[in-house]
Amino acid sequence: MFPRATLLTLAVLLGCGCVQMQTADDSTPIEGPMKSASDAYTACAMAEAEKDMINPAGVEDIAVAAHGRCWARWDAYREATNTTYFANAATREEMQLAHDKVDAHLRQFELETRRSLMDRMIEHTLTRKQP
Repeated sequence: MFPRATLLTLAVLLGCGCVQMQTADDSTPIEGPMKSASDAYTACAMAEAEKDMINPAGVEDIAVAAHGRCWARWDAYREATNTTYFANAATREEMQLAHDKVDAHLRQFELETRRSLMDRMIEHTLTRKQP
């Protein structure tokens, strides 16, 4: 597919640090409207989860239900994220890359938020004083 010389040159340049490969690392900072939407969603999900913290057996179900009850805030965060990532995308390739980054970012954000909610509920259960 690539001439051997091209591959060898690329390997040398990578080895000496002259060329950097793009990583899956998300370089778009969460700020402005995206930050405020993120904070609003996280606060809503935490408040909703706290309402049901007396049932430690269903922490995952509680986290999923909290996400559902905060759907409007999640949707606002999704829209702010789309706006942020697509702001500088002009070409078809840039639009596709922005779409892929938004998808990955939202999946990761939702996973981390849900994990945080579950951790907090488990911690609350373990530290709760028994009557």
